[in-house]
Amino acid sequence: MHPPTKFSLLDAEGQEKQFPPDGPVLLALVKEDCDTCNLTLPLLEAVHRDTDQGLDVWVAVQKRDDIDVLKDRHDLTMPLLDDDALDLSYETDIDTVPTLFLYDEEQNCTLQTFGFDKHEWREIASESMTLAGRPGVETSIDWESLPEQRPGCGARNYEPGVYERLQALKSGDLLSRLVDLASSDDIHEFMYDQGYTDGFPVVPPTRERVWKMLQGTTRDPQDEVAIVPPNLAPITVEKVAINAVMAGARPEYLPAIIALVETACTESFNIHGVLATTMGATPVGIFNGPIRDRIGMNYLHGALGSGNRANAAIGRALRLCARNVGGSVPGGTDRATQGGPHRLTMNFAENEDASPWDSLAVEYGFEPTDDVATLMAMSGGPATIADERSRDGRGMAGTLAMSMSCMQDPKSPMVDTLVVLSPDHAGIFGRSGWSKDDVRECIMEETAIPLKHRLRSDDAGAGLPPSVVERFGGEQALDYPVPKFQDKSNIILVVAGSSAAKFSTILGGWAAGGYSTPTSARIGPAGALEIRGRSGAGMDKRRSGGKDLGAFEPRIRRG
Repeated sequence: MHPPTKFSLLDAEGQEKQFPPDGPVLLALVKEDCDTCNLTLPLLEAVHRDTDQGLDVWVAVQKRDDIDVLKDRHDLTMPLLDDDALDLSYETDIDTVPTLFLYDEEQNCTLQTFGFDKHEWREIASESMTLAGRPGVETSIDWESLPEQRPGCGARNYEPGVYERLQALKSGDLLSRLVDLASSDDIHEFMYDQGYTDGFPVVPPTRERVWKMLQGTTRDPQDEVAIVPPNLAPITVEKVAINAVMAGARPEYLPAIIALVETACTESFNIHGVLATTMGATPVGIFNGPIRDRIGMNYLHGALGSGNRANAAIGRALRLCARNVGGSVPGGTDRATQGGPHRLTMNFAENEDASPWDSLAVEYGFEPTDDVATLMAMSGGPATIADERSRDGRGMAGTLAMSMSCMQDPKSPMVDTLVVLSPDHAGIFGRSGWSKDDVRECIMEETAIPLKHRLRSDDAGAGLPPSVVERFGGEQALDYPVPKFQDKSNIILVVAGSSAAKFSTILGGWAAGGYSTPTSARIGPAGALEIRGRSGAGMDKRRSGGKDLGAFEPRIRRG
């Protein structure tokens, strides 16, 4: 506890009491529902009367409604001060009531105590008489009738939730504008009317909730995390925390959310294009490493669905940051033709223990012990692949290929597709001794169809433009096989879910060419420690460019 040096409180009559006063003062902090406070209040009243105005005795009460109760109960005449806001209690950092501070004429704190210890209280009473100009005169207190000791009670400022609220209110680190609502206003309707939500109710980002969220990171609240498109607005750690609160996140999720924001706003991922496209793309997050269990992510039953707070809140927080800071609002810069439920949140962890292969993070160059989040742009799915008959890798890969060949439309080539294998399907490949590349090569072969069948026609307007024929050598190229995917690395394989049945999922990527590529972040307490594109190269994690990285170049396999 710290003796106060300056404060101002109102007494029961509404008169302001400014500390320090002109002379010596005995200051006590109490609350009504404490037996020890009720034991000692008559002692303080006796000191007040016995010092005969030679010393001020002030009692700060921690709850406004208790002032009159205590005054009537103990017939008190000394000033009772209103510390209902707990400002004085917080500044002195008391954790026990009653607490006493005795100050001399020069406002030096000479004695202090908490709870009730008869020896210490008697010493304070004697010194109070001396400071009042009555040295050697005993107070009227019957010390012999009092117990030797009595423990104090917990101070209100340390009650659950109260201390966090006080810290938030007193913190000078938060700069965001506070909005005061009338008591008749519905906070959830207000948030919706202001456009702060994704359509679902959000958790009101009160100052104390934001302060508590910020305890999840070592980073300064005013550090700039990224420049968020399309408004190219800077987002600070504090603003990320605000949106994390609204999304329903816990403080331990915050480093992951910060890392996702940093990753999304790189040129490699290009969240500007992802969220502005008419195709309705959205970021999907895939987590690897110990963080999955540390923050309670789901990678078992229903891993891609509802019911897990970490999975849902982390992805939702990223989307809310893009909306509330970046300005990505449907009908505005968000031009999605139809959108989809995946645009609310799409975020899960890989079931590494059930995978016969290295995790996605290890495949992209990280260590198994690293906490890693990978973002890819998804515009289609989730679409279910059901195969309960295949018993070897060749049959299972063939089923995947047939399903993936129709992503978007059968003619059009794709760039990235995420294949989320169930443990049972992944186990088929493991028992067959198939590597990830074996699966990818088979899919590339099985999805390859002659170039002429990928061209637009009168029967089906989708597909490649006829001009590509000349680019690849004229009519003799019409029979060359063209795979569905530009490269086998565009087929992203992960394992998630439970061993309930042989069902897997495919999620189609966005557009063609290098408009957005899977991008990974190694997560630390402050957010992203390192960000890599799929190639493994590091990158500037501050800005999103959204530049055209080149059109899709169909890959022709020449026999």
